[in-house]
Formats: sequence, C-alpha cells, structure tokens
Amino acid sequence: MAARGIHVLGDSVTAAPGMPKSGHMANQQAKVCAGAVAALLAGMPVNDDPIIANTCYSFVGAREVIHVASVHRYDREQKTMLPVKGAGGVSSEVSTDEALFAVAWGFNLMNDIFS
Repeated sequence: MAARGIHVLGDSVTAAPGMPKSGHMANQQAKVCAGAVAALLAGMPVNDDPIIANTCYSFVGAREVIHVASVHRYDREQKTMLPVKGAGGVSSEVSTDEALFAVAWGFNLMNDIFS
C-alpha cells in the first residue's frame, strides 16, 4: 500500500499480467474498487476474491465485427489479477451477427460509465 485511502486504477496503473488496458476493464476495476470502499466505510469485510471480465468488439468493416474477451481473478499468492484459464477467447471469424452485440455492448458500457 503506497498511500492509505488512495485508490488508483485503469490506465493509471500497470496492468496485471494478461490484463488488457480497455475502457471496459477500467469500468470493471472501478466497480471492484467502489465495492471495497463501500465495504470499508460500512465496517464490512472487503471481497478478497474479485473476478472481473473484459470484452472488446472491433469493427473491421462496415458491418463486420470481431471480439476478444477475458476473465481475471485475484491470485492471493501473486497479489495480482491473473487470467482465468479456459475463460474468454477471440472470435473464430469475422461476423455480421457480432455487429449487433458490439452496438449493444457499446451502448450499455457508455450508459454504465456516464449515467
């Protein structure tokens, strides 16, 4: 702990091994942090086994999309978040179906962040 009561996350910190630097991941980190702060303020125990997920969609054409997804869990021994083996993955091929998912994902993420 560098400074008690100060919490740094998102692109301001070095990412854990295999953890992408993305808006979705920063949003997930913020939720874990907010939950920990709320627990501390309420005198409750902090979740010492957080799990966070990341998904990013990329348009590679006008209607064609690919995605990458990952899941990360806190490793007490290494004191860092590590990728969960076998969870997540990447698109097997470019897809027009994923364009619908990408638009909904972006809409929901922006609503979650800015509302």
